[in-house]
Amino acid sequence: MMKRLVVLIALCGLMLPAYAKEYVSSFGFSINVPGDWLVMTSQEMKSNADMFDLSGNDKYKGMDPNLLKKIEQMVKTGRVEFYFNRSTGSGGFADNINMMKQIGHIPETGAQLQPLCKALPGELSHAFGRTIHMFQCRLTKIGGMPALLTEFDGMVAGTRSIQYQMQSSPNVKVIATATSKLSALPKIRGEFDAMLQSIKPAQQGSVQ
Repeated sequence: MMKRLVVLIALCGLMLPAYAKEYVSSFGFSINVPGDWLVMTSQEMKSNADMFDLSGNDKYKGMDPNLLKKIEQMVKTGRVEFYFNRSTGSGGFADNINMMKQIGHIPETGAQLQPLCKALPGELSHAFGRTIHMFQCRLTKIGGMPALLTEFDGMVAGTRSIQYQMQSSPNVKVIATATSKLSALPKIRGEFDAMLQSIKPAQQGSVQ
């Protein structure tokens, strides 16, 4: 379980503005995404066949073309969804959120949580190849769902990752990870939290 969690983490690296748009995820929920975020989901790819056409496409400004190719393959599988902030991208790194679904359970008690929080810094340091510090590791709730919140140094130096694992059903959890440059962290943290608080079951939302 621990190894699987580390692998999933390693894949990633305020109020919502009035122009936020509602998207329906293939993971069974709707979410409000601000207009300055680029949404990459399998459904969006079906609606926009040239989504990953890089030729003269300003929306990918500041993003690594090789990384985009890898993301395209991951999104095509429908197992992961990405949101990239277009207003803060620079130096080849784009602040981003990725979401995925996994079979599993989050800790339910402090006794279950403690060994996980203790082990994660070492597991992440081993996976990322450098010393990783943990800033938060606690239980919380998102949209009424039990959730595990962790915050730690990102895989790329000078970044921070904030991750929520939400228990969406007894055997399934949705994992949402935001990774941001330290300079953009307050903005990304606020928008990430607001986006997650907007989550609701898809049947209550509508496809935009």
